[in-house]
Parts: sequence; C-alpha cells; structure tokens
Amino acid sequence: MFDIISIGDATIDTFLFVSDVEIVDIKGNKKAIINWGDKLPVEKLYKSVAGNAANNAVGSARLGLRTAYYTVLADDAGGREIIHKITKEGVSNRYIVIDNKHSTNASFVISNDGERTIFVYHEHRKYQLPKLVPAHWVYLTSMGEGFEKIYKDLAKYIDKYNVKLGFNPGTFQLRAGIKKNAEILQRTDLLSLNVEEAQSWVGDSGRDPEALCRKLYKLGPRAIALTDGRRGAYSYSKEGFFYAPEYPGDRLEATGAGDAFTTAYIAALALGRSHAEALLWGPVNAGSVVRQVGPQAGLLIRQELEFRLRKAKGFKATAITSQEIKQQILKLTEQKAD
Repeated sequence: MFDIISIGDATIDTFLFVSDVEIVDIKGNKKAIINWGDKLPVEKLYKSVAGNAANNAVGSARLGLRTAYYTVLADDAGGREIIHKITKEGVSNRYIVIDNKHSTNASFVISNDGERTIFVYHEHRKYQLPKLVPAHWVYLTSMGEGFEKIYKDLAKYIDKYNVKLGFNPGTFQLRAGIKKNAEILQRTDLLSLNVEEAQSWVGDSGRDPEALCRKLYKLGPRAIALTDGRRGAYSYSKEGFFYAPEYPGDRLEATGAGDAFTTAYIAALALGRSHAEALLWGPVNAGSVVRQVGPQAGLLIRQELEFRLRKAKGFKATAITSQEIKQQILKLTEQKAD
C-alpha cells in the first residue's frame, strides 16, 4: 500500500532569468512589456524536472510518504531524465507509461524579480488509468486534453478502496469547468486552488476568501485550501475557517510554490495532523522552494519542516470566527505585495 499516488503530467522546465523587461500595472493586472523583434539577454539559464504531479511526488517522498506516480512520458532525453529523478527521490515508477509517438512535455519560465510567467507545451496524450494498488491518498493535478478519460476509473478506484483525494486542477481541468469535473469534486477531500483559479469557477466574490471557499465547498469537496500569493492562505472545512500568512524570508523564484504548499498540506493530513496544522506546513514548504531556482530544489524533508515550524514561534494559524477578525486579516493582506 502507498501513502499517496500522484497523478498528472510531468515536464522539463527551462528557466530564463531576464531583467530587460518592463513590468507595468494595467487595470490591476501586471503585464510584461518587451519590444517585439528585440534580442533579450538571458542572465541565467537553468533546467529542472517539473510538472505539478512530479513536484508533488518528489515533495511527498521527501516528507516521508510512500509515494508512487502515474504519468505518460516519451522514451526521449526528457522522459528518461524525469524517470531518473523521481526514482532517485524514492518515488515508485511502476505506473509510468511510455508513449513513443509523442515527446515529453516542456515549459519555459521567464523569471523576473522573484515572479514568473510560464509558457506551457503539452503533448497529446492517451490517458488510461493503470490498475492501482490501494493507497491512503491520491493527488490529482494538471493533465492535458483528454484528462477526463481517467475520471470514471479513478472514481471507481476511490470508492472501492475508500481512498482520500487531493485535487489541484491544472489549466485544462479549470477551463473545462465545474460540470466536467463534478465526478471528481464530489469525491475530493481537499480542493486546493489559488484565488484567481477559484474565481474562474465560482466568480470573484470581491476577492472575499470566505465567500470563495463557501462556493467551492458547495461543489462537493470536504475541505478547501485557498492560496493568495504573498498575502497568505486559508483553510475551510468542518474544523473551521483559518488563515496563515506567508512564511517569512527572501524570494528568488516562485515556480512550484503552490505545489509545495499543497504537497505539505496533504502530507500533514496523511500524518494525522489537523487542517489548522496542515495550513502551517504548506507555507513553510513553499517558503523554502521560492528561495531556490525551480520547483523541487527547495522541497523539505519532514524533519527540517518541523524544525522550521518550531523555530518560527510567531508563525501561527488564526481561526476566523467573526467578521471583526476577518476584516482585520483582509486589511492586513491588502498591504501585502502580489
């Protein structure tokens, strides 16, 4: 039996660190301005195994969970690199499927002043869920077109073995909308989204985190983890409504911060922690990832994560039990940078 099986696409990320771009605010949205046709200098180039599910698999293994990974890869340099990486991290590759008709996915990350924009290339895949052994958790995340083909079999697997499900939908799943994801949402134990992703499904609600969580909760998941960048994160479940700030520290490059957050949150639940405790595990792991380049270099082992939690005595989750507390938190988060 595995503690967790990660399901989703993997990729090879190429990071391009550039400063010769202008970042402007247009109607509340940040835009990167470049002169079309220019040759822009790249100050640093870095490659890494990545993809939401791959990040989760590696992060879960480092936190001590017995982890397996289902994905579809090509028998090319990128595919072999991904298999080598996750196997080296102690992740079982028994469910990796090789597709020789299509190449391995690739992403290109433009990084500037600690933030990034990602160009994503997804190859066409024919997804078919393997026969999985029982697991305590499944983590379902970003997949390309055709992702819904595994939903029926995944639902049967979850029901048969009473498996808990963590769901962090990717671009194609989000764009498909609520109806196409309904079968999975009704079986989800933790739905993890950022504010913008939540808005794409249930409306903006004036960025009110409680309103967003309530609307998401009505879709079927038993708990919501809602992240809001540097403003912090929220947990909404029968245990209550909680807020945790960003873990303090410098930020070099933000790719994989959301994956690190959700990975640690679910690992905490898998290890018997409460949602309030899990909400603290997430930012600590994410805070380590953003201090290094790429989504996996900063992923913590369990002992280091717990040490950092003990050391940061003032870093606590706040129970939002009244409108007064909620307004105080919203006022505080408005002062935080994006």
